[in-house]
Amino acid sequence: MQFIVTPGGDEVAIMTADEALVMEGALSLYVMKNPDSNIAIRVLREVSSVNESREARMEAEAERACA
Repeated sequence: MQFIVTPGGDEVAIMTADEALVMEGALSLYVMKNPDSNIAIRVLREVSSVNESREARMEAEAERACA
């Protein structure tokens, strides 16, 4: 995982696909054990959404390569 600081001072985490999957799994486990943690639920929702988008892009690219 790499962290990049934007010109505005925000920090962005850059992950490989396997790191994103591990993060999603860890967050899922944390949310299951702590269902009242609103921030964990929001973060899990965002990570899952990003992961689904990544998978859709990979599938679309694979279809284009096979066409």
